[in-house]
Amino acid sequence: MSERSQQEKYAAQRQAELLINALENAKSNGGILLNAGGKAMPQVYPKGAMVSAFNSLTLSLHSDANGYKTNLYTLFSESKKRGEGVQSGEKGVPFLWYSWNEYQNKADSNEKISREEYSKLPIEEQSAYKPVREREVRTLFNVEQTTLPSVNKEVFEKLIKDNGTEAERGFTEKEDKQRRISVNAFLLNIKDNLVPIRKDGTGVARYDSNKDLVFIPAQKHFNSYSDYVQEALRLIISATGHPQRLARQGMQMEGGSTPTVESQQKERLIVELVSAVKMIQFGMPGKLTQESINMIDDWKKLIAEKPNFMESIEADMNNTMAMISRADSGEKIPLIPALEPVDSENDTINAKVVMIRDDNNQWALYIKPEAEEGFSIYPEKSDVNRFFHTAKQGNDMLMERIRQELAQKYYTQATSNPGMKVDLFNTAPEDVDLSKIQKVNIFKTKSDESKILCMPTIEGAEKIQPREISSSQWQRLWVAQDKNEYKRHLAATLFADVLREKQQVKDQSQEVENENVQELSSILRQMKQLKSKHPDAVLLFRVGDFYQTYAEDAQKASKILGITLTRTNKTVDNKPLEMAGFPYHALDSYLPRLIRAGERVAICDQLTMPKREAVKESITPVSQQEQRESSHGYHR
Repeated sequence: MSERSQQEKYAAQRQAELLINALENAKSNGGILLNAGGKAMPQVYPKGAMVSAFNSLTLSLHSDANGYKTNLYTLFSESKKRGEGVQSGEKGVPFLWYSWNEYQNKADSNEKISREEYSKLPIEEQSAYKPVREREVRTLFNVEQTTLPSVNKEVFEKLIKDNGTEAERGFTEKEDKQRRISVNAFLLNIKDNLVPIRKDGTGVARYDSNKDLVFIPAQKHFNSYSDYVQEALRLIISATGHPQRLARQGMQMEGGSTPTVESQQKERLIVELVSAVKMIQFGMPGKLTQESINMIDDWKKLIAEKPNFMESIEADMNNTMAMISRADSGEKIPLIPALEPVDSENDTINAKVVMIRDDNNQWALYIKPEAEEGFSIYPEKSDVNRFFHTAKQGNDMLMERIRQELAQKYYTQATSNPGMKVDLFNTAPEDVDLSKIQKVNIFKTKSDESKILCMPTIEGAEKIQPREISSSQWQRLWVAQDKNEYKRHLAATLFADVLREKQQVKDQSQEVENENVQELSSILRQMKQLKSKHPDAVLLFRVGDFYQTYAEDAQKASKILGITLTRTNKTVDNKPLEMAGFPYHALDSYLPRLIRAGERVAICDQLTMPKREAVKESITPVSQQEQRESSHGYHR
């Protein structure tokens, strides 16, 4: 357990004092531990919020110890807002206030989701997560500790009438009948959803852990109806501690190892405390059996001497009451399938085991053995159910045993049959280029934290809008051994259309470039032919909308005309080919300048499309005399 704050230590001390005093008093008042007057269940006033089993115990103990008429409690700040306040000199009671905005994957502590994300998950997926609790100790005051009785007497009296003791409420035969109906409905729900309940003619109430059966005699075998109800509750609570449910250490099982005396004492205390709190829900007192009364001194010693004992009591009480409440609300809670024996000679797998979904929403088991590469495998449906049934119970020790059992089973299968392994992380389509993904950002939006977005930087792509990833993809990100590589694959999966488009543009550009290279090669072959005929002429080649010059002619044209000289990847005589050109409609301007510079010019016009090699030598070299006789100095 984590280190407790001073405030938490003080709260535990106060809680222990209240419990010890109540246990001591039970020795002399017929075993009554809680709620002798039959008050209603503890609530936070005025919202009416019900509280946890352990907090209910603490508030009830405090209420009983001070003789308050109700179990209604409030915060000082809330009381002040209502214009009441707390009476001078009053001492409140510690209340363990839990809040949680994050949920953690029970199988992978690195994966956390928001409360809103959790609420949107299917029920079977929610069971794989547990709340990340933020614990705060607050102080509550009974409404009788406030000025409410004097400030608003009418409201206070109504609270007493609705939530007070049986005497204050004026308990009627009708209410008694309704209570019995509620108890019967509860027992039927438990019988159907948690543990079978059988009537027993021997008069002996018992829970058979080996058969997982509760045997309860008829009511006539008990001194009172409340004794009958609480004994049934004790047996039901014992059933929750079964090794295949909450697996409390104090459970005695035939054929199993005998629990320590201390764990048996603690188990009996849990049974008594939870049953007493549950009795308050039915508006009845919680009593100890004579056997339990005989254990009070042992319990007091455990409470006083064992560090963190009250904290462990809190966890067991809350987990037990939560399971009972789930069953009462209609949820089936089957026994977790018994663990298979593990061959000690082959028990060498120490593995991280996580249940994850693939992109088709199918469950897969991810296994990462120590010092080995991790892999995924599709488990049997029965093992998926067993995994989540165990996770739902909240028993971390049992959950770990289930993980390792599954790891052993499927590691062995995958070793003998590698084809069973599936890759849920390298998801990029084969036809996309991962190297074009330069960076991947994954983030939550401020406006909607339930959305998780992916925005990559893709070479050649601008203003990419982020796209949403699924909860299963988010989970796999936290499980992945190489998170950066998985991010790239995830981005490639989500933005495959963008990558394909950029690849298509690249391919088209390459095709054009190849065509241009082919065209240029054809022009160079013709240039050599024409140069052999007119070695002293500057050759102008019509290429599309331009006249181009090459090699030495390009150097001359660039110098005379002041046009840009460029180099291509093409080589001539092991030298980069140089080019210089101008638009075709500027010929009337540039040609005279070449001639005035003393150059002879030959023009080659296109006859067909550029892919063809045919050109036309349209002019013989133009002399200076001809240039003087003609305003243009050339023929087209």
